[in-house]
Amino acid sequence: MNDAQRSARRVVVTGIGPVSAIGSGRNEFWDALMAGRNGFGPVTLCDVSDSPSKIGAEVKAFDLERYLDRGGQLARFTPRPTQFALAAAVLALHDSELDVDACDPERFGIHVGTSVGNFQAVMDSCSLRAKGLPVPPHTAFHGIHHSIACVVSSTLNIRGPIHTTSSGCNSGLDALGQSLRLIQSGAVDRMLVIGTDCELVPEVFAALNASESLATRWNDDPARASRPFDRGRDGNVLGEGAAALLLEAEDVARARKARTYARLAGYHVASAGYNRQYKHKDADVDLRPCVRALRGAIVDADWQVEDVDLVNANGSSSVAYDRIEALALGETFGECLPDVPVHSIKSMLGQHGAGSSALQAVTACLAIRRRGIPPTINHDDPDPACGALPVVTEALAHAPQRVLVHAIGLGGFYYSAAAFEAPMVRPGAFGEAMSGTMRVSWSVAAHPRYKPSELFQKPLVPWRPAQG
Repeated sequence: MNDAQRSARRVVVTGIGPVSAIGSGRNEFWDALMAGRNGFGPVTLCDVSDSPSKIGAEVKAFDLERYLDRGGQLARFTPRPTQFALAAAVLALHDSELDVDACDPERFGIHVGTSVGNFQAVMDSCSLRAKGLPVPPHTAFHGIHHSIACVVSSTLNIRGPIHTTSSGCNSGLDALGQSLRLIQSGAVDRMLVIGTDCELVPEVFAALNASESLATRWNDDPARASRPFDRGRDGNVLGEGAAALLLEAEDVARARKARTYARLAGYHVASAGYNRQYKHKDADVDLRPCVRALRGAIVDADWQVEDVDLVNANGSSSVAYDRIEALALGETFGECLPDVPVHSIKSMLGQHGAGSSALQAVTACLAIRRRGIPPTINHDDPDPACGALPVVTEALAHAPQRVLVHAIGLGGFYYSAAAFEAPMVRPGAFGEAMSGTMRVSWSVAAHPRYKPSELFQKPLVPWRPAQG
């Protein structure tokens, strides 16, 4: 492959695997988004009795056994974010209808994004030591962020590049962007990208309460707590979840007649610089890095500002950063802003690091293929400080062709954006293939720990991607 071929190599999304508080798997997740269902409630995973914020978005009734053979046994000593990553990976591979045995495992990589990693495992070991009890030997492994990627790689027998990105809430989007570059370089043919986090940990609550970052007014009415760009917002709502996306070089996907969701057309990350200090409640209103990230992704995708059909916003319900994002969108789009719908899925899912931004990417892909835009719930009283932002509050039957996804890093030190566009489709050509026509295949010999349950051995329920 020469330099010109590498620079022109296009990358497409051929499989998605959401694991979330409102549903897991593409259909359940999408249906919940379009219905405006939220995943909030009282926190049950940890003790928040001394926390001013007592609500979160939990993935209820999660069972790894549903996704992996002997998953229940594996779950006994595997931290929750790693379990989410495994489940998301299985969903994405099944959705992609990829013949795992036919892949060159050395040209197939894994990139995991995580914000706090297996933080609960570390805190559990601290608690055991304080009580004079022995620390489990697997703590040495699960205590590092990179263990999640190692477990996924081992379980799926994927032997190509293996990376971990930990850039806060942007980690899921940054893992996608860096994987895009790796495929474009010609080093690999496909990357399984996963964003996963569980921030429902007492120490995370304590730290973010100290910075006055969390919603506290809505403990008795959790469904209304996350209010992106609304005058009544008072902070983020923590949560948990994961999402996996299978990225493939377009020529490789074309060769196997894969159904595609979207092309990952561009990516950009921008840091703030300027000797910035961390302040959450009274953050610097500096729009420049956010605008650079948004415009950078648009340029990398070879779009014009007026080409963008939809913005999947960070919109975390942060008092400070919702305002910064809204004003930066105004500066980026200028006179075009009224014609660019903006929505935030965090109104239903809360903020949970890499899982949030990866789920945003999944939503962008589904919006393109399912011809719809999920609503932003709880946006009842638009905040004048956010300007005239065209926030979508009702589900729309709309067919966006180009979607910009945006994520903000903690403290406003950095901003990431990714550009997704509808694949080029001709009747009967690449991209129009109906899913559910193939079975995912793998051998026990090649993948001894990855024997999916009977549910995942069946073909998918067929659906034909919507055509523009």
